[in-house]
Amino acid sequence: MKRVVLTVMVALLCSALANAQFGKIKVDKAVNAASKGIKSFTLSNAEVGEYTNEYMTWMDAHNPVCKTTDADAGMKAYADRLANIVSSVPTDLAQSFKLNILAYYVVDVNAFACANGDVRVFAGLMDLMTDDQILAVIGHEIGHVANSDSKDAFVTALRVSALKDAAGAVGGNTASTLSDSQLGDLAETLANSQYSQKQESAADAYGYEFLKKCGKDPGNMASALGVLLKLQEDAGTAENSKYQKLFSSHPDLKKRIETLNKRK
Repeated sequence: MKRVVLTVMVALLCSALANAQFGKIKVDKAVNAASKGIKSFTLSNAEVGEYTNEYMTWMDAHNPVCKTTDADAGMKAYADRLANIVSSVPTDLAQSFKLNILAYYVVDVNAFACANGDVRVFAGLMDLMTDDQILAVIGHEIGHVANSDSKDAFVTALRVSALKDAAGAVGGNTASTLSDSQLGDLAETLANSQYSQKQESAADAYGYEFLKKCGKDPGNMASALGVLLKLQEDAGTAENSKYQKLFSSHPDLKKRIETLNKRK
């Protein structure tokens, strides 16, 4: 999964909207466990699913999830808006990926998806995009799931971070329970990971076709990337910008936009 915009997994970023009403995405490690080397291990699909579910339970517990039943008007507004946006996703497609799409009430400009079908969209991103552009971002993230990018990134992160101390115990039919420290370490590793240009382009293409399946203009995939490109241009060079992680996690936005526009 990655950062999840586009990248499921969690590229947890500084927002263009430093609005005090929002929080910041929480990925700090509870404890910085010392590295003891990476042990070789394998995981079944079932075990990856268990770890992913555990990770997302931890993420949702450590970040403000917007709900349509929220007493807070701001959080409810984001939840209602997102529910309306995803209502256009075909039922069979949603069921095939077991989609669970929710909003985080945080300032970060991002979204991510996990192999289990969990998709999280950040309020900071929603403030910058139209409904159909947000749907395009969701389609892009689902593309990472469909192409197994999310699963591969998650397994890699487990190998290099969260399971440094527990890798030897992995095996059999039941995954070991991760500690709070390991989950925090995993979140940090995922936040610092990124997809390749090829993976991002493939997810863009998926998002383009996803919009058509939802009955929307597929041109919104390119325009969603255009929002990020404008943010990059307004902020200056990635190397000197507080948005460095955002831009480095979305390689060559101009080229990706040009490629999408050629699909028309």
